[in-house]
Amino acid sequence: MRMTSVLSCLVLAAGGVLVAAPSHAAAAPVPGCGAVLTSDSRLTDDLTCPSGDGLTLTPGITLDLRGHTLRGSATATGIVLPNVGDVTIRNGTVAGWGTGVQTHDVWDEVGGTATITRLTFRDNGRGVDTSGRLGGTGKAHEISRSTFTDNGSGVGAVYGGAHVVRSTFTGNGTALDFITGGVLLEDSRVEGNGTALSCDESGCEVRRSTLADNGVGVSARTFGADVYDSTLRGNDTAFTSFGVWGHSTVQGNKLIDNGTAVTLSTSNATLRDNLFRGNELGFTTDGGMPDFTATLVGNRFVRNVDAIVFEAPGTSLQDNVANDNERWGIYAPNATDLGGNRARGNGYEPQCVGVVCPAGGPRS
Repeated sequence: MRMTSVLSCLVLAAGGVLVAAPSHAAAAPVPGCGAVLTSDSRLTDDLTCPSGDGLTLTPGITLDLRGHTLRGSATATGIVLPNVGDVTIRNGTVAGWGTGVQTHDVWDEVGGTATITRLTFRDNGRGVDTSGRLGGTGKAHEISRSTFTDNGSGVGAVYGGAHVVRSTFTGNGTALDFITGGVLLEDSRVEGNGTALSCDESGCEVRRSTLADNGVGVSARTFGADVYDSTLRGNDTAFTSFGVWGHSTVQGNKLIDNGTAVTLSTSNATLRDNLFRGNELGFTTDGGMPDFTATLVGNRFVRNVDAIVFEAPGTSLQDNVANDNERWGIYAPNATDLGGNRARGNGYEPQCVGVVCPAGGPRS
């Protein structure tokens, strides 16, 4: 008896039906300009769309650009996301659009997660717009291992947020731009942009990232912004805040070779355990209204032109060290002295104004 006959008898005896799987799974469809994708799709070549939106995704879809470029018009959107449901976009370049990726209608209910990975966004008005509906839950945007180059804005939103990890931003007008939203930026490099992070009425947080050679590193308004364990280097201004009635925390960072490292205007903030080195000015504040306060604890200011310089009340200093700065060590005539501040080797005397520093502070 032939082997196929034996198998057939066994299957029939079990009361089942044996269906052979095809030797190769069906290839994902190849979309064209203006297509609405209802199944997983991929590009097999570059796709240029001279007018109108590029591709529209429906819920549950994965779009794989396979290393190709989706290019289009500065008045249209490259990839339109569904209002609800999860989608994934990966492996390619989105270039020349008014907006590279954006949800269809943010004034309707918005939800689900958009996963964006290993993409390059170049020469768009905005790379990824994560805006959501005012008062709605919004769509979560998980952006990883992506590059944003020469866009007006890299990632931004009004009433929306994003989680950005292991990504690079260079040459953008504003790399990350959020109004009434928020972003968590982790393990990323943001270099050579007009502004690295603009955070207005938003909850913004930076962790383990490098913000270098930007006009402004972090600009915070209203709610504040938190920066942890990061390097801010070579920026005209590394961290600036205005009108922050919330609170900013700047902790465990290296602020190196900036014009002004930290400047606060009418803002609440805590600066803790940071290293300030080689800046034109380490820290300054205008104090603002009486209800706004700042606290500096355990920071080290070494070899700046000026370390700590401000005259306004409302700022407390504790356990800070200012050594070997070209001019002022600690000049803070109206500060609240919480003790433990030290200074030595600075160009201007006295070494400390406004706080008591023991003679002969610790070496750098």
